[in-house]
Amino acid sequence: MEMGTEKCPFCGQEIDAGAGRCFFCGSKLDEESVEERLEQLQKQQKTESARKIRYPLVVEVLLIVILICTTLYYAPSIRRRSTRGEGLSESSTVRLKAKVTFTGSRFIISNNDSFDWENVKLEIVSGTIGNGFSLNVPKISAGEAYTVGAKEFVKKDGTNFNPYVMKPQSFWIRCGTSGKENGSYLAGWK
Repeated sequence: MEMGTEKCPFCGQEIDAGAGRCFFCGSKLDEESVEERLEQLQKQQKTESARKIRYPLVVEVLLIVILICTTLYYAPSIRRRSTRGEGLSESSTVRLKAKVTFTGSRFIISNNDSFDWENVKLEIVSGTIGNGFSLNVPKISAGEAYTVGAKEFVKKDGTNFNPYVMKPQSFWIRCGTSGKENGSYLAGWK
């Protein structure tokens, strides 16, 4: 009498039809063991499908939080620029109301604005802008004149401006303002 074969319900391998245990995976093949194993598999599938549902939800929530944080971080600077009617790529620079007089040995810088100039950088431009003789001043108050000797201006290499040998071509003022904008003024002499 020849016995047939059937597939193991756990591993899917061909085994003898009357076997009490699978030769390949070692699982018991009685009715009670098979039912327990099927229940375990169903629970495992439910748990995995619940994880699959939760995982995308967690990713979506995380992306939304990142988007909100990014928006809150960049929104104030965008709003500040757009309220002035400027494009996002433009800087916020205020043209200063200044008057610069050169007496031959001294500069008289007048702040004709209604606000103080803070962290002021004064520069005598004798060639290219940014490569001249400069002087940093903490503050020039609104409505006041600041007088400074020409020899106080120094180049990056340590050379002082000599008004008896050199002639200033232009004068550049850069500063901060109380409105957190940058101020700028450029004047020239003939």
